[in-house]
Amino acid sequence: MKILFYACLLITPLLFAKDFQDISNPLNNIFNYYEYTNYFSSSGQLTPKQIPILRDNEFERIIYIAFLDKKNAISDEDRLVIDHGMQFIYIPVEWNSPRKKDFYLFTNIMLNQPKMRTLLHCQANYRASVFSFLHRVINENINILEAKLTLNKIWKPNRVWKDFIFDILNENNISPFCKGCNWD
Repeated sequence: MKILFYACLLITPLLFAKDFQDISNPLNNIFNYYEYTNYFSSSGQLTPKQIPILRDNEFERIIYIAFLDKKNAISDEDRLVIDHGMQFIYIPVEWNSPRKKDFYLFTNIMLNQPKMRTLLHCQANYRASVFSFLHRVINENINILEAKLTLNKIWKPNRVWKDFIFDILNENNISPFCKGCNWD
């Protein structure tokens, strides 16, 4: 009886967890991995061992939007990705001063082949989640509240990234404000 009681104590929180992830799915072991659709995901930094896992899960394209000189970046990620039969695209995005042209380069790539299974990643999935949020709202017509709630699961953008979001949305005639969208 005691064993059953303790088992219930261990299992019950998992049943009610908001974002319960299947730990048997190796994609969920990628740092800060988030799957938006069957063809588009974002994450933090990959490890070399995760690249074949992405291929095995039918990813066709990896887009990296941080700098290669970061401590845990994979210096030969381009070679590893290409050697595993996937496309590698590198768009270095400055953390403290993201540029609109970098976002538009990313979104043009996505619009060119929208159904190509893609992982967009950076160091922590902060840059990538903002680019994903904007792409989904502007190009995939995802409701801004839905996209904002997803962004909040990953992180709450700081002032630099909030301003970047507002600038891009305003440039595309989309208001960042909605009922339930708390930007503070």
